[in-house]
Amino acid sequence: MMKHYIDWRKVKKPLEFENITVEIGFGSGDFLIKMAKENPEEIFFGIEKSWIPVNKLLKKCSSHSINNVFCTKLDAYWAIQLLFKDKAIKKIFMNYPDPWFKKSHAERRLTKMENLYLYAKKLISSGEVKIRTDDYSFVEFTLQEAAFLNCFSINVSNPSIDEPLTKYEKRWLSMGKNIWDIVLKKEKEPITLKISEIKEVTELYPVKVSADRVDVELIANKEFKIEDALYIKCFSVWERGQDYALEVLLSENEFLQSFIVTVKKKNDYFIIDVSKFSEVLKTEGIQKALKFLGKIIGKEKL
Repeated sequence: MMKHYIDWRKVKKPLEFENITVEIGFGSGDFLIKMAKENPEEIFFGIEKSWIPVNKLLKKCSSHSINNVFCTKLDAYWAIQLLFKDKAIKKIFMNYPDPWFKKSHAERRLTKMENLYLYAKKLISSGEVKIRTDDYSFVEFTLQEAAFLNCFSINVSNPSIDEPLTKYEKRWLSMGKNIWDIVLKKEKEPITLKISEIKEVTELYPVKVSADRVDVELIANKEFKIEDALYIKCFSVWERGQDYALEVLLSENEFLQSFIVTVKKKNDYFIIDVSKFSEVLKTEGIQKALKFLGKIIGKEKL
């Protein structure tokens, strides 16, 4: 089953897929499965943030003998940015995305300007973003954000919902709620917009700390700002002799990674590194974090 799963930390990026269809937040996976069955010559890709829907989709791909569906577990913004080449996606579907009702939560909406800009860059000419929602405030927000980019033609309609209905559609229609379809069709490239990005590196190099001893307690249970948009939070330390390990959470332009940092005695120096048991996306931010922590716990030898 795992042949359908793309591990974004290990795979060579960007993927070689061309002219593909992507669904963000595929839930049960039934919509992806249906499209894949109806279009066996095309490639479909699903993005989710939880293992539960991913595992459900993988099982359905196996039971239906489907070979043209792939998926990953990652925030949609980073999945789209990291995994796909510009002008590689034909359509992006979002079926009932979370509207995040509160204005203070607008940054979490899948159709905020930064996300729409990224979608536009990855879409082929005349490619489309198709969104279905039951929340009109989300419609208004999306149209406002899309209009600013000046690259989409925009169509909004009330669709006739065909069987089979999802459990949510049955509930909403029985309550007399309206449902809207938004189609954003790429007509030209968007205006230039500065967006959050991360830079992947080929290898992470361990940091050598020249010292007879280190004081790991200086970083235990503390949070540090390394530079703008790069923060690290360190948790409890495990100690065995002069070897240490601690769990850290790194925020790199709001891209979060959790991993174990080890500090090991080697002759007259220490080595600080990412544990071999931690799977991470190798980024400049992690390398900077290792150097930063090395400077705190002892004199770093560059």
